[in-house]
Amino acid sequence: MKKKLLILVAAMMLVLAACGGKPTLAEWVESEDVTTAEDTINATSASTGMRAEFSAEGEDILVFSCTYLEQLPLDGTSQEDIETYFSSALSGITSTMDPMFTACEQATGVKLQCIRVKYINADGSEVYSYDFANPN
Repeated sequence: MKKKLLILVAAMMLVLAACGGKPTLAEWVESEDVTTAEDTINATSASTGMRAEFSAEGEDILVFSCTYLEQLPLDGTSQEDIETYFSSALSGITSTMDPMFTACEQATGVKLQCIRVKYINADGSEVYSYDFANPN
């Protein structure tokens, strides 16, 4: 799990660093550059069993959605167990997120409130969401 997310995060950092100009966050996530980057990320990380997508919530929340290509069998799994699993998997990448705040601010001029990572099941239901708060 950590390895899969780290691959996606590393690719996302490259995308953020490569962007030019100062669009709004919403404009940026809809740009051709980001669409192309999503395609590249998804081709590179095809073995993860997830598909990545960027979006914006409001003016200062970057959302990084990881959608499972196959339905996770969660019947009988408590929400507490789900939260424990995903929070443990994400705990090791907190420091990896810090440069993403800087890169996004440089690309868009927007100081992010947080980067929200969402895990979405194949049926479109949200499995887990976590906000990495801006450390600055």
